[in-house]
Amino acid sequence: MNTTNIETNQAPSLKDQINQYLRYWPWFIISVFIFSLLGFVYLRYASKEYLATTKILIKDTQSGGGLSELSALGDIDVLGGSFNTVENEIEILNSNRLINAVVANLDLDVVYTRTGNIKSTNIYKNSPIKLSILNDSTPFTIDKSVNLVIRYIDENSFDIKFADDFNYVTQNYGSSFEMEDLNLLVVPDFNHSRKSTKPVDFNESWKDIFVTIKSVEQVTKSLRSKLDIVKSDKRGSVLEITLVDPVRERAEDVLNNLVDVFNEDAIKDKNQVAQNTAKFIDERLADILKDLDSLERGIESFKTNEKLTNLVTESALNLQSSAGIGRELVEIKTELEIAEAIERKLQNSNYDFLPITNGVKNLSISQATANYNSLIQEYSRYKENAGKENPVLIRLKSEIDDLKQSILLSLNNSINSINLQKNSLMRELNSVTGKISTVPENERINRYIQRDREVVEAIYLLLNEKKETTAISLAVTAPKAKIVDFALAPIEPISPKPKVVYLAMFMLGLLLPGAVVYARSIFYNKIESRNDVERGLPNANILGEIPKLDKDSIDYIVPNDRSILAESFRIIRTNLQYKLNALNHDGTKIILVTSTIKGEGKTLVSYNISNTFAYSGKKVLLIGGDIRNPQLHRYLPNVSKRTKGVTEYLTNDQLTVEELAMTSKVNPNLDIILSGAIPPNPAELWMQDRTKDLFEEAKSLYDLVIIDSAPTILVTDTLLINKYADVTTYVTRANYTDTSLLEFVEDTIEDGKLSNVAVVVNNVKLANFGYGNKYGYAYGEEKRTWLDLLKKKFSKGKSFE
Repeated sequence: MNTTNIETNQAPSLKDQINQYLRYWPWFIISVFIFSLLGFVYLRYASKEYLATTKILIKDTQSGGGLSELSALGDIDVLGGSFNTVENEIEILNSNRLINAVVANLDLDVVYTRTGNIKSTNIYKNSPIKLSILNDSTPFTIDKSVNLVIRYIDENSFDIKFADDFNYVTQNYGSSFEMEDLNLLVVPDFNHSRKSTKPVDFNESWKDIFVTIKSVEQVTKSLRSKLDIVKSDKRGSVLEITLVDPVRERAEDVLNNLVDVFNEDAIKDKNQVAQNTAKFIDERLADILKDLDSLERGIESFKTNEKLTNLVTESALNLQSSAGIGRELVEIKTELEIAEAIERKLQNSNYDFLPITNGVKNLSISQATANYNSLIQEYSRYKENAGKENPVLIRLKSEIDDLKQSILLSLNNSINSINLQKNSLMRELNSVTGKISTVPENERINRYIQRDREVVEAIYLLLNEKKETTAISLAVTAPKAKIVDFALAPIEPISPKPKVVYLAMFMLGLLLPGAVVYARSIFYNKIESRNDVERGLPNANILGEIPKLDKDSIDYIVPNDRSILAESFRIIRTNLQYKLNALNHDGTKIILVTSTIKGEGKTLVSYNISNTFAYSGKKVLLIGGDIRNPQLHRYLPNVSKRTKGVTEYLTNDQLTVEELAMTSKVNPNLDIILSGAIPPNPAELWMQDRTKDLFEEAKSLYDLVIIDSAPTILVTDTLLINKYADVTTYVTRANYTDTSLLEFVEDTIEDGKLSNVAVVVNNVKLANFGYGNKYGYAYGEEKRTWLDLLKKKFSKGKSFE
C-alpha cells in the first residue's frame, strides 16, 4: 500500500485553508456569543442620541420688501450687490447671541440627573425640584461646572451638598441660601412632567438628584457643535435645522425655541426703523400743532380787531394768478422745511436712524436715506457681537460716514435749489400783488395769514399720513421665518443603532478567533497533521496517524480493543505489512522505530506496533535499542529499569536472546528485551560484531523483530544499526515536532543514512485526521453516553489490570 504524497511541495488548498478555521468552530460560536452579549450590554447602558429636525421657510430673501436693510443697500451697490440671502440667515441662526437666548429661555445651564446602578439618566422636564441661580453674574468660567447633590427629606426641606463633599446641609424649599459664591434657590416643581398625568408626590421619597450647573457659554458651545443648518434645496429658501441630543424632548424644545428667538430678533430689527420714524413724526407734530394754533389765534385776533366776518374775493383774474403762485410757494416751502429738518436731524445724529418721508421730491435723497437706515441697522446688529476692531464693523462705519456726507451734500444742494425757486416765486408774487394793490388792506392781510396757515396744515396732514403708515407697518410686521415642520425627534435613537452594533459585534466575534487562528498559522511552527508531514516530506510514505489520548486513557492496546487507538495501529500494521511483503527476501523482518528528538512517542509506537502484530498470531520480539534513555520498561509492570538487556548482551558473549527476553503479561506472543544498564560508550557498543549476532539470533527465534531505537538528531546509534532494518518507521508528533526538523529527516533520507522510511504521525487531534480516518476508527464501537464518560472520569487506578 503506497501512501506516498504525489503532489510535492503543494501549497495548502482553499479547502484546507477554510478547514483550519472550521475545526475551531466552537470557539467562533463562543466568541460570537460573548461579543453579542457585550453588544446587548452596550445597547442596554450606552447613552442614546436622538436627532430632532425642523424646517423653516425664510420669507424675504432677495426681495427687498418692507424695511429690509440689505435689499435697500443692494439698490445703490453699497455691499457689492449682496442681498438678504439664506446664507446670512444661517449665520444668524447659528450665532452665539441667539443660542445664548435659547439657553436662558429653557434653563439649559442647569442639568438634573438621577444615578442608577450603572448609568446616570437625565430627567429633563421630570425633575421634582427646580434650582435657580440668584447671582447677577455666574462666578465660574466656561471650563468649570458646579456639581451638587440634593436629597429629599420631607415636603418642606431637603439636604444639599457639593458632589465631592461628604456632609449635607439642610435647607428649606423656597428660601434662598448661599454655597460658596453661589446664591441658590430650590423650589418643588409640581408641574415638572408636562406629559405625565401623575403629579409629583412628595410623600414618596425620591432618590438623590444630581444637579450640574454650567456656564451659559459652555452650554452654547456644546449646542453649536451639535447643531446643523442646511438648505433643503440649493435653489430654495427652506432651511433644515437638526440637533443631536441624548434627551429627545430637549432637542425638540431647543429647535422650536431657536426659531421663535430668530423671529423675534428679525421683527425687532424690522421695527427699529419704523419706531425711530414714529418718534421723529411725533416730535414734529407737536411743533406743527403749536404753529397751527398760533396762526389760528392770529386769524381770530385779526378778524376780531377789524370786525370782519367774510372776505369776498376781488379781482378774480389777478387773484387766480396769485393763488397759483401761492400754491407753488406752499409746496416749495413744505419741501424746504422738510429738507431742513432732515438736515438738522442728520447733523445732530450719532449713528441714529433717519425718518423716511416722501416730502422731498429729490428721489436720490429719499433712496439715500433708506440706504443710510439699512446701514445703521446692520451696524447696530454687528456692534452687539463684534469688537471695535472688527473689519466688518469698521467697513460699515466708513460706509455710513461716506453716505452721511453724501446725503448732507445732496440736502444742501436741494435746499439751495428750493431757495432759488422760492425767491423766484416770491418775486412773481410781489409782481402780482402790486397789480392787486387796490385790494383792501384787510383782504391782503387775510390772504397773507391764510397762506401761512395752508403751509402749516399741509405739513400737519403729511406728518399725520406718515404716522398712520408707520403705525400700520409696526402692527402688521410678519415673522421672517415660517415654520414648515415643527421640531420632531423620532422615538428610535440614531445612536447607537442596534443593527450596526450587533453586526459589528458579530464581525468582531468572527474576527478575533479568526485572527488568533491566522496568527497561529503564521507563527506556530509545529506539525499538526499528516498534511504538514506530506508537505515537509513529499517523497516519504505515511503509515498512519495515532490519535491524541485523553489524560486518563491507557496508551497501549489490550485484547479485543475497539478504541480509536487500537484501530489506528491496526491501519499502521496493515500498511507495514504491505511494505514488508514488498521486500525481495523471505524470513524474519526487522522494523526499526525511531524519531528526530526525544518525546515524539517512538517507544509508544514501537510497543503498540509490536502488540498489534503479536495479536495477529505472530511471534514478535521488541528490542529496547535506546540504550542511552531507556523507556520500554514502563510497559512491564514490576520490572526494574536496570534489568539486564541489550547492553549486557553486547558486552557479554555468554548471554543469549532467550535468557534476556521477557514475555508480556498482556500478550503471550510478545517478548521484550529491555535496554539494560546505560553504558558510557553506546555508539562503540553498536559498532561491534555482537550487534549483528543479536539481530541474527532474534530473527532465528521470532517471526518479526522490532527495535525501539534512539532519536536520530541527537545521537548516531540509530544510523549505525539502520543497516540491519528492513523498514524504518519514523515517528513524528503533532503539536510537538517542529516543521524545520522535517528538513533534517528529508536530508537524512536523501543521504541514504536511513533506508525504506515510512512515517507515523503521533498525537494527532481527531479534527486534524486525514483521509477520513476520524470517521472509520471507531466503527463498530459502542457509543458511550455522557453518563459513561462521567463514570470513566471518576474511576481511577484500573489501567493495568
